[in-house]
Amino acid sequence: MKLPTVILAALMSTASCKPNTGDTADQHLRQENFELRKENDSLKAVIEKSERTFEGDTIQKAPEVVPTSPSPTIAGRHDLTLHWISWEKVGSAMITTSDNGWYNIKGSQTGEKGIYLRVEGKIKPLNDRELEFDGKIEHNVHANPGEPCVKTGKQLFKATGTRKYWRLQNMISCDGTTTDYVDIYF
Repeated sequence: MKLPTVILAALMSTASCKPNTGDTADQHLRQENFELRKENDSLKAVIEKSERTFEGDTIQKAPEVVPTSPSPTIAGRHDLTLHWISWEKVGSAMITTSDNGWYNIKGSQTGEKGIYLRVEGKIKPLNDRELEFDGKIEHNVHANPGEPCVKTGKQLFKATGTRKYWRLQNMISCDGTTTDYVDIYF
């Protein structure tokens, strides 16, 4: 009984082997794959080269430039926005000096049909890209007008990349599903 099984298995393995007949479709696919790999490698080289600068005979990585705010002091009037209200009709926040490195901040933005943003508290620069906020941020803009979203206590505002504003990092709205962009502009 074992002998027919062994013979059958041997026959199946030899029948399933496909001799290389120089099939042009396979050769075409291999050639196309080879050319795509070459193109991919050349694109990688172009991207890598664009990320470098040349100095003499050596190649060095370009230094990362981190933009800074235009002034070391943040006191004064600043534009204030919540994207649900408008980026064109901005509100304003007044920042005044206080003590121990803190500043007072009070501002608002209003929109149509009673929607609003209000910010009040104190703010302290941690560096030129980050602000620590302690106070109250309130807005009433979402699907449930009449029930404002209120965030109190310590929050972080941060300017990332080349942005010219500090954005509230606690972006999830009180409904837990939507994102709020509260921005204080330099």
